[in-house]
Amino acid sequence: MLEKFKDKIESYVTISDAFLEELKMTCQPRKVKKNEILVKYGGTYHKIFFVAKGGFKSSLQTPEGIKKTTWFYFDDLFNIIPVKDSFLSGKPTKYEIEAIEHSEVLEISMDAIQAWLTKFSEFNTFFRYDMIKDFILVEEIRTHQICYPKDYFLKYLYENFPIIVNRAPSQAVADFMGITPEWYSKLKKKLNKPHKY
Repeated sequence: MLEKFKDKIESYVTISDAFLEELKMTCQPRKVKKNEILVKYGGTYHKIFFVAKGGFKSSLQTPEGIKKTTWFYFDDLFNIIPVKDSFLSGKPTKYEIEAIEHSEVLEISMDAIQAWLTKFSEFNTFFRYDMIKDFILVEEIRTHQICYPKDYFLKYLYENFPIIVNRAPSQAVADFMGITPEWYSKLKKKLNKPHKY
């Protein structure tokens, strides 16, 4: 698990021996079963998770108690899970993050992240560049989701982010798109894509 996190960082910068030792001492490996809750609604989290293997979905709980799928995290796309509303404010999170596959994560405290940002220039560089890259991609997806018809948006996901539609359950993708599973199935047939159950 640690090797994959090291590889991600080294796709931007070279890691010093001192920083590698810190990673080994600080990152806590954890296995998460499919359908297991990684982040519970109402919990307070001062940590992030790096997805070394598997996938997760994020859900927001409405005032009526209905869970709505808001995002996805995979080992090859958006593989850092921040519990932003909790660790930035110190308040209970409004989100739930559930494994959609058998997964492996590294749990990293925000205290460690803050220390590494000042102590290791390579981590500072990685953090900034990776955060900016993911921010741009998230904004691009959100813009397409808001501005374009559902069939165009699904085609856009297949062409640009196939990992989402190929590995996330159909019901979760439909929920993310704001449509019924039946409508989602029809859109997939229209695009000549197989239906995933």
